Amino acid sequence: MNRFVKPLYVRTDDFRLAHRLLNEFSARNLPVKQVSPAQSIDSEAYWFGTLEEVTALGGRGVAVEADSVESTVSTWLLSRQLEAPPKQLVVGVDPGPRPGFAFLSDGVLMGKREMDAIDAAVDATVSLVNHVKPGSVLVRIGHGSPVHRDRLVNRMLALGYHVEIVNEHRTSAGQPRHAHGSAAVKIAMVAGRAVHEQREVQVTDGELRNLQRISRQRSKGQLTLSLEAAGCVARGEVTMDEALLEAGYDASSS
Repeated sequence: MNRFVKPLYVRTDDFRLAHRLLNEFSARNLPVKQVSPAQSIDSEAYWFGTLEEVTALGGRGVAVEADSVESTVSTWLLSRQLEAPPKQLVVGVDPGPRPGFAFLSDGVLMGKREMDAIDAAVDATVSLVNHVKPGSVLVRIGHGSPVHRDRLVNRMLALGYHVEIVNEHRTSAGQPRHAHGSAAVKIAMVAGRAVHEQREVQVTDGELRNLQRISRQRSKGQLTLSLEAAGCVARGEVTMDEALLEAGYDASSS
């Protein structure tokens, strides 16, 4: 049985709250049983209900409001996380300029969000590993956006994590465009092909021209990065700001 469940209950007469709780736990891949407050449960079991129900019934009740279900469940899960390190932390990444990022602890979805850049996804992974100290780390990366994908693969392998590439066609059914966080959840839950070696990052001419365009925007029209410098940015060897600085752009003077 999952270590988060021993067992777990939704124990409320508030229909709206019960509905939202059941949906939230289902989305997190966390089994739960629904009972009424009149039903007795194991005194060691965790359960969720209204503040009035928790005050009246006590035990390991967690008070929650219908409008704050997601944040309350997240806080509760993180508090449980600190009780014992998980056996496995699985990170899912939907690669791209603004990658989707999701993480599961022993099969339970702990969180999802969209990151500002590839480096932010790597930093978030390192921070998670240092915080929860899992027995093993598996990073699953979607196969799309090859340049961002291969940069992620190389960074994650260099950190010593197990890496798999997941076929995104198996995860994208019914997925709204730009829903990167949700895509990352699906990627995290699908087994992929293991990767053991660093990859050569292949950058297309279109990607280089786009980075040159971004460099003109970032420098307010003062300069355009060379193709060589744009290639370094694309491969993750330097950041855009570092490349602009090396090319002579001084942000403080603009």
